[in-house]
Amino acid sequence: MATATATESVPIETAHEDMIHDAQLDYYGKRLATCSSDRTVKVFDVIDGEAQRSAGGHTLKGHTGPVWQVAWAHPKFGHIIASCSYDGKVLIWKEQQGQGPAAGGWNKVKEHTLHTASDDGQWGADIFNGHAIGCNAVSWAPAIQPGSLITPQTQSLPTQPAQPASLSSVKRFASAGCDNLVRIWGYRDDSQSWVEEETLEGHTDWVRDVAWAPNIGLPRSYIATASQDKTVLIWTKDSPTSPWVKTALDPSSTITSPTSTAPLPAGKFPDVVWRVSWSLAGNLLALVLILVEKYWTVLVTLTVTEELQVQLFKNMYATGSRVSISFVGPKRPQRMQHAFVRPFLRQVCHRSYAMSLPYAIEKQVAVAAVRRASQLTSSVFNKLVKNETLTKVGDYAAQAVISTILNRAFPTDPIVGEEDAAELREESGHGLRDRIIELANEAIVGELGIGDNAEWGIGPGQQQTTEQLLDAIDRGNHPGGRTGRMWTIDPIDGTKGFLRGEQYAVCLSLIVDAQVQIGVIGCPNLPFDLARPDLGHGAIFVAVKGQGAEQITLSGSSPAPLKIASIPVQEISFLESVEAAHSSHSFNDRVSSLLNITRNPIRMDSQAKYGCLARSEGAAYLRMPTGVGYREKIWDHAPGAVLVEEAGGIVTDSRGKPLDFGLGRTLGENFGVVAAGKDIHTVVLAAVQKAGHEEKAEA
Repeated sequence: MATATATESVPIETAHEDMIHDAQLDYYGKRLATCSSDRTVKVFDVIDGEAQRSAGGHTLKGHTGPVWQVAWAHPKFGHIIASCSYDGKVLIWKEQQGQGPAAGGWNKVKEHTLHTASDDGQWGADIFNGHAIGCNAVSWAPAIQPGSLITPQTQSLPTQPAQPASLSSVKRFASAGCDNLVRIWGYRDDSQSWVEEETLEGHTDWVRDVAWAPNIGLPRSYIATASQDKTVLIWTKDSPTSPWVKTALDPSSTITSPTSTAPLPAGKFPDVVWRVSWSLAGNLLALVLILVEKYWTVLVTLTVTEELQVQLFKNMYATGSRVSISFVGPKRPQRMQHAFVRPFLRQVCHRSYAMSLPYAIEKQVAVAAVRRASQLTSSVFNKLVKNETLTKVGDYAAQAVISTILNRAFPTDPIVGEEDAAELREESGHGLRDRIIELANEAIVGELGIGDNAEWGIGPGQQQTTEQLLDAIDRGNHPGGRTGRMWTIDPIDGTKGFLRGEQYAVCLSLIVDAQVQIGVIGCPNLPFDLARPDLGHGAIFVAVKGQGAEQITLSGSSPAPLKIASIPVQEISFLESVEAAHSSHSFNDRVSSLLNITRNPIRMDSQAKYGCLARSEGAAYLRMPTGVGYREKIWDHAPGAVLVEEAGGIVTDSRGKPLDFGLGRTLGENFGVVAAGKDIHTVVLAAVQKAGHEEKAEA
């Protein structure tokens, strides 16, 4: 076998305004289509190995959300592109040929709303249960019947027996699911329905992708599957009537992890394998896996021989709005290299395939910001005299760090913050100001950690000036409101807990159109497990609306999903504030009595209580105001509310109304907070309301 070589990567400036989710070359490798979170699709001519935006470059606008993928139709149908988006739509675009101003332009010829049949009789949607937990990927079987090149299939005459379903021409596809299974589905014309034909079992974790290899009519069929368990399985079917046989790819002797010198376990890749893609001939396979430690996208190409060995290993990167294609193959003219690499360029992502999830970049930025601010506040506590000045230094410095990162990553997003820099701009505050600037820069220029990105203004050499950091603090002056995006920052929630060296939290949330989409809570002093403080301290709670909740370490590792356990109401413990001035302890005692709860409450400061509730340490959180007219701040509850809800809980006020984050910087008329698991929230809320009536009657 000839030795393969790699030429230099070719960076392509796409002019996308946000991260790129997909890039696809057409059948001949002469045109490139890209799509992005900026809601556009761009089409370029590829001339002598480079995309020419000025020569045939077009921007296709029609989606109202991030565009995840694009796909070219076969050229026999003309120049046609399909694009799919977070807006739930698939758009079909066609290039118009002809003379005049419209020549070469792209028009939207079809709009298809997923899971809803079209009303024109040409498009439809079949919906059926595929995987109980969720389906991650599907792949169509080749239209050409296996073996037809050697033994051509003939049509059965009406007087002849029908061919077995496995031999007849059947629409067929494979699906990959969160149940660790791959299922083969075939369409039956007689029943007008999809039928599960086979189930492939072999993976021990979610199957992230499945790819059915093209077939020109040879007897053998291949399916490649990639999994969260860091394995890739090749499923082989020797004939249409044979069973599927699995073979695990073993890269351990060929690939070494860029982040570790330890040998890979047999049959395991360095990290989760997210994508698999076959070449048009069906004899080359490309894999995309995410090395989480550095957020690299790695392209692995291999030749499928009888031994199914990995033959070649090469990196492919995608950063910012630039796509870098690493041409991998024999030394040959550039046009041939395009033809060689085209089948592998199926999924090009910004940092990782996981970025295709809604708010994925925002989540990574938020975690990075909270992690640095949490480390900063711990440093402040250990370095400074423990007094009121300590809290000021921590508050200002943490807000400066978080705001700096947010501004670099999302420069147009407003911030609702607790602090402003007016005091620091006074000449009398220069001593305090200098200390804050020093500590903030220490946090900003620290080494990059898991998931960090220098483009967010962090890492060595990213030191900020005094004026830049003061401006960062002042960006927290947004008034809030019901529309648009905004971040909320509470740099040190639980001031007295912070001063005591007990519980406090660094809190950050993203609110979009009055709905909390992301919540991140850093708790530097909180044990990873309250029952096992020996396991270490420091936790970050992370939640994204619709994507669940998890807990990670302060370094960003060891993610653990969070789910509120079902506990009989008589056996629960309430979570409440340490300070009686913040929440009425006597009222909570009354509620406990009504519910026959005998366990002592768990008292701690800050939104760490929300984190403990999300991991089932305490089953309900009550916060009842002690003063008339008090209004809760949105930054005190936005991160915790989405965290508990994503962990399976319900958060309302004492009247049972949802918390309203669209009324400005406070929760407006929401009175009190009641958070609990779904199975007991109704009971706890009823007891809260009854206790309230009793107090009024006694007053």
